[in-house]
Parts: sequence; structure tokens; C-alpha cells
Amino acid sequence: MKRFEFTKKIQHFIDKPFALGDKSRGWDCLNSLAEFYDSVGKNFPRQFKDFNEDNYAEKWKAGEGKKVFREFLLSLGESINPNYALEGDLFVFDGEETAFPGIYLGRGHILMVFDKGVKVLPMKHIRKLFKVVDVRRFL
Repeated sequence: MKRFEFTKKIQHFIDKPFALGDKSRGWDCLNSLAEFYDSVGKNFPRQFKDFNEDNYAEKWKAGEGKKVFREFLLSLGESINPNYALEGDLFVFDGEETAFPGIYLGRGHILMVFDKGVKVLPMKHIRKLFKVVDVRRFL
């Protein structure tokens, strides 16, 4: 995919609010990944074990989905060396209780969903805060 097309695909995520399980109000980690990868022609899985689009927000709030979400992220695509990451690769970071994703944008930047919304941040800043668990090539 050409850089212009890729940049165009991610524009509608940037600076949007966080909303767990409700795309009409904002984005969360799962629905933003599904929307992005679907938009670039990759069939994003809608189910993993007992975790799916319809129940993940409820399971997340109850604390049940955090371990499964980590397993799900680490099941996508194939593991690659972070030094060879390309635009669209999925970075998986260690969180306090789970792992969370970021979409690599190239040129040292990553798109991530936080409780304050969707942000583009420099990788060097994120790597100071969070440990990279894996990088997955899903495209």
C-alpha cells in the first residue's frame, strides 16, 4: 500500500475519543484494530475462544477478557523482528494487567488507543513507558 493511502486510512482514528465497545462514540483497542485491518483488505478475526465483538466490552469490564485479549493479539499474523517493522505492523505492549496494541505508522511513530483517545506517538516515547512483547505482521 502506498504511504498516502495508508495515511488516509488512519486519519479517521486520530484524536477520536475512547469508548469501550461503542464505535458510534469512539474507539477501543479491539474495534480500532478491526476497522483498520478491514479497511486495508485484511479479514480481521471476530472471535477468539469465547471472546467476540459482541461480548468483549462486557468481559473486559468484568476483568475476564484481559488474558484472552493478550492471547488473541499474540495469535495474529506472524512474529517479526521489531527492527524490521513496516507500516501496518502490530506492536503488542505489556500493560499492567494485559497486553495492548499499537499500529506502526512508519517513520518512528505508532497509533495507539488510550483512555484519553486515539493518539499518534513517537515509538521512542512509548518504548520508555512500555515493554514490547512482540511485533506481529498481520498484513
